[in-house]
Amino acid sequence: MDIHDCIELITLALWVISVIGVGILSRVHFKNKRLEQFRNIADYLMKSYVNLYDKENLSNEQKINRVGNAVVNSLEAKGFKLNKQEVQDIFAEVAKQMDEQTQEK
Repeated sequence: MDIHDCIELITLALWVISVIGVGILSRVHFKNKRLEQFRNIADYLMKSYVNLYDKENLSNEQKINRVGNAVVNSLEAKGFKLNKQEVQDIFAEVAKQMDEQTQEK
């Protein structure tokens, strides 16, 4: 094995490492992009539904349940799969949005 074979072997190893690195980084990028899209859609839906249900004569708990269920259903319709923790986080954020809107009045 001479120096040219070593250089070709090192070049091949670097090429394999770069291909694997690009694959990993692209996966992380698209995962983060999907999470950002999820956050933007969820935030928009929560604000829209809170404004919609604010006009109805319901208790705050009923409004939170309706808005939370509407947001969860809308996100699932858009292709997002939600686990229990994410659903709980959505309901907590809806309650926070309701409190902020109440304080603004």
